[in-house]
Amino acid sequence: MTFLKRTAAIVLGGAILCTTSAFAVEVTEKPSQSVTQTAPTTQDTPQAEAEIMKERSLYYGKIKEIIRDEEDKITGLHMESESKGEYVFHVNEETLLLDSGAGTRTGTDSLKVGDGVYVYHSPAMTLSLPPQSYAEAILTNMPQDARAAMLHTVEDTRKNEDGSVVVTTDRGTLELTIEKDAVYGDFMGRQIMGADDLRIGTRFFAWYDNVQETMPAKASTKKLTIAPAKDQTEMTILVGEKTMEGATAKIENGTLMIPVSSVSKEFGITASYEKLTDGEQVTLKGDAVEMVIDIGSDTFQIAKDTVMSYGAPSVIEDGTTWIPAQAMADLVGAKLSLATGAVVFTPAK
Repeated sequence: MTFLKRTAAIVLGGAILCTTSAFAVEVTEKPSQSVTQTAPTTQDTPQAEAEIMKERSLYYGKIKEIIRDEEDKITGLHMESESKGEYVFHVNEETLLLDSGAGTRTGTDSLKVGDGVYVYHSPAMTLSLPPQSYAEAILTNMPQDARAAMLHTVEDTRKNEDGSVVVTTDRGTLELTIEKDAVYGDFMGRQIMGADDLRIGTRFFAWYDNVQETMPAKASTKKLTIAPAKDQTEMTILVGEKTMEGATAKIENGTLMIPVSSVSKEFGITASYEKLTDGEQVTLKGDAVEMVIDIGSDTFQIAKDTVMSYGAPSVIEDGTTWIPAQAMADLVGAKLSLATGAVVFTPAK
């Protein structure tokens, strides 16, 4: 009898994270090739009060069985590992599948029983035997004696004078230097990528060997592949050390978005709405700053001769205006970070 038949009541795809009471938070060994990957940023995963929980965990094992639905679509992998035992990883259309040798996107047809693969998965898992969790990314085609690509989320960035970029990731525990001559790939295979595409919240795969065990740890890479950000909702917002009440952020279509009216008030910025003959417009105005936002446009006018683009348009949903979080940070000169799992604006001193 196959594993599929033995688990007829298995929870599918995204539904795995809907009932947290049935889940434990995995405490796993650190992968030998990397520093810790840390804490979930969604409300779906239980959070520890005393520490920042992991964002994702890394598992290596062999595919024991490929689980399919009635339409023969792959919905999961039953895997086994000498060090971590058996697991079931749920797969859906949001799971990233990467050919780690080529550094390019691949499909579920690359998954074969008996193959060894790396799985980046949610730390939330069922209490069943074997445990079940959601696969965020699956890495196939591991070259012999080569390390797997590491999956990270951009939490903060800074550009160096030599043209390199330092990305803070893994909940602030790793500073990864992307060298000036690094090769940027696009997971979606659609466009030429570069340092400007490393926006807060963006995910990326990076290949590197040595990690300096400092605090934070440090490493460098000359090869990375930028992947879509993971959609999230109900993200906590902090301005300085103050947690905002009644307002949350979200990552949607690859961009970190905030409710502009609520956040602007925390910075003493007034938001005004105006309906024009050819559209809608929101103006943010403070003592020394002003931004004009055309709803539906991905450009933002900060000064008469300065127009910025943040990769996503402003939108109005159910009476709330949403703009890219980086636009607000630039307007008020604040530092934007996800290093704790929350969206943090640190005002300039």
